[in-house]
Amino acid sequence: MNKYIDKFGEQLNEIAMNGFTDDTCGSVDENGIWTGLILEHKAIIQQDEQGFFDYNIYDTKEQTQKEFGRISKEVINFYNEKYK
Repeated sequence: MNKYIDKFGEQLNEIAMNGFTDDTCGSVDENGIWTGLILEHKAIIQQDEQGFFDYNIYDTKEQTQKEFGRISKEVINFYNEKYK
């Protein structure tokens, strides 16, 4: 079974694995999901603890950054609750 949705997803993962994300948050080890921001492609990518990969594409870089900010806040809240 292929862990990627499609060839574009595979390309986005390759970008991330080569260290070319604009920002990241989360951790597969800490909360079971890692999230990366790739503004060039207006994409947010995620990988779970089983290695499965998903992504979303947005219409604008601004929308992409806004959604990444929302996800980042969720991750921060998760850590704050987990380590109270």
